[in-house]
Amino acid sequence: MGGVFVANCSRCGKSFYLRSGSENTLCLDCRDLAEQEARAKQLAAIVLTTSIDVPNRKIESVISIIAAEAALGMSIFRDIANNWRDFIGGRSDASQKSLREARLACLEELRREAAAVGADAVIAVDLDYNELSTSGSGGGILFVAASGTAVKLAPI
Repeated sequence: MGGVFVANCSRCGKSFYLRSGSENTLCLDCRDLAEQEARAKQLAAIVLTTSIDVPNRKIESVISIIAAEAALGMSIFRDIANNWRDFIGGRSDASQKSLREARLACLEELRREAAAVGADAVIAVDLDYNELSTSGSGGGILFVAASGTAVKLAPI
C-alpha cells in the first residue's frame, strides 16, 4: 500500500499532500479553480440560437425542451425615476440595465440547463419578458423566461 508524500502544485507552487501513485499535480484550490474554468468553457461552447438549426452543423438528436427563468426586484426609487421619465419622455437607463441583467442571467441559466441534459446547443430560443406587480411592497418584479429545444450536434 502506497504512502503519502508532499508535492508542489504545478499551477501555484503551493505544497500539498499527495498519495503515492496519484497522477494529480494540483492542490485542492487549483483543482477547484481548474474545474470551474473547464465548466465555464463548456457552458460558453453551448450554442444558443433563435433559429431552428445551427449554421453549418447537423443536428444529431433532439434531447428535450428546456427552460430557464430570472427574476429581479425593482426598487421603489427606481420605479419613481422611471415614472418621471415616462411622464417627460426618454429612456430609463436603470430599467434597461435591469432588463439586460435579467436576460443575461436567464440565458446563462439556459446554458446550465442544456449542459445538465448533455446538449451542445439550444435551438428555437424564445425570450419572454413580464413584470409582476407586488402592490404594497414598494416595487415590482421583472421576470424573464427563456425556453428552447436542447439538441446534440453531430461531430464536425
